[in-house]
Amino acid sequence: MEIYWTSKNSIKGLKHFVLVNQYELKKEYFLDFVSVLDESISFTISKKVFEESCLWIQGWHDIERDNIDIKEYLEFKSSIREYKSKKIFLKETSTFNIS
Repeated sequence: MEIYWTSKNSIKGLKHFVLVNQYELKKEYFLDFVSVLDESISFTISKKVFEESCLWIQGWHDIERDNIDIKEYLEFKSSIREYKSKKIFLKETSTFNIS
C-alpha cells in the first residue's frame, strides 16, 4: 500500500499525510497516519473505511494553490494548551521503524 497520501479536505488545516503503521485488531485492519508537517496531527482509520472513501489521493499532490488552511491550522494549534505526543508504536515491518 502507498505510504504517501493527500487528503482532498484539510484535516486540522493540513492535507499531506504519511501512513506509518498498519495493524489488525479484532479481525479488522487499521491504518495510522501522521501529518507530514506536524506530528501532533495524527489519526487512525479503518482500512476498509479508508479504501471506500473518495477523499484521498495517492501521493502528495497540489490540489489547490495552498495546501494548508492556515486559519484552521492556527485554530487547532491554539486550542491545545500543552502538547503531549500521542505515542505510535511501529511494527518491525513499518517503513519508519529505524531501530
